[in-house]
Amino acid sequence: MLYQAFKDTIEKLSLLEKKDKVILGVSGGPDSLALLYLFHKLRQERKVELVCAHFNHQLRPEADSEEKFVAETCKELDIRFIAERKDVAKFFKGDSMEQTARNLRFDFFLKCGRHCKIKKIALAHHKDDLVETVLMRFIRGSGLKGLQGFLPRSKYRGMSVIRPLIETSKEDILDWLKDNKIDYCTDKTNFEDKFLRNKIRLKLLPFLKELNPDIVNNIYEFAGMVAWDYDFIDAAARRAFASLKMGETRRHVKLDLAGLKRLAPALFAAVLRYAIEELKGDTRRIEARHIEELRDLVFKRPGGSIVDLPALAVKKEEAFLVIESLIL
Repeated sequence: MLYQAFKDTIEKLSLLEKKDKVILGVSGGPDSLALLYLFHKLRQERKVELVCAHFNHQLRPEADSEEKFVAETCKELDIRFIAERKDVAKFFKGDSMEQTARNLRFDFFLKCGRHCKIKKIALAHHKDDLVETVLMRFIRGSGLKGLQGFLPRSKYRGMSVIRPLIETSKEDILDWLKDNKIDYCTDKTNFEDKFLRNKIRLKLLPFLKELNPDIVNNIYEFAGMVAWDYDFIDAAARRAFASLKMGETRRHVKLDLAGLKRLAPALFAAVLRYAIEELKGDTRRIEARHIEELRDLVFKRPGGSIVDLPALAVKKEEAFLVIESLIL
């Protein structure tokens, strides 16, 4: 059942081409082990070339044994194995350990892609992961872009990222592994409720399921509808951003103030996020409250007023809104 659902998702969402080359991000946990075995089976039908990439975060005592486990599994399946070790804790600068690990992990995936001349990576995110992500972003005050969660196919610095398990539940994955007698590693920190995602998984979602047993599917479908709406807004906002951008350097972006005031609220927010992304490289730590403060700056505050944002300063001039990076 799971294998057919996996193939159906790939076909429906056009995630693979025949004789494709794919890097598999495999941690050793149940989700990524299922991904590894499913692709191993698919390799015979689709003639895809596979490379398993394992990033050792060195954050837990079990990290080295998990790397060895994944390496041995790949040897049994005749799948090329590449690993990298980084002491993530040494790179942590007080922002987010999870984000620090993610950045290092994706840097590793990019290196694997360049080394192997592969531009596609498959990750094991599933339906429950998507729902947890949507809830986490909602709690933190995310806008429409964040509430779509992650997409089945996206781009990351020139690499295509696919998630062929996105329509599959965690329960179905665990049942399939059990039925096929496939071993996997268990990260005990997933059961500690000191992290927000774990609190959502262990406390909030069980409570929501008491209110509505179908809550996971409902939130999953909600994220899909948000993604459709956001695609429409995104296309219009990109056109608006291009027309309102009056100047740009490595340190600042200048937007036409009168044009900003004429935008619908959704486009106003999206254009500001694009401007911020051009300077920062992302919009992390930029929340809905920040966009509201910028709206207040544009419409109500006098010229010369400044709003401080994470790593940015935004100044209202006579005819322009100037967004400046504070990172040298």
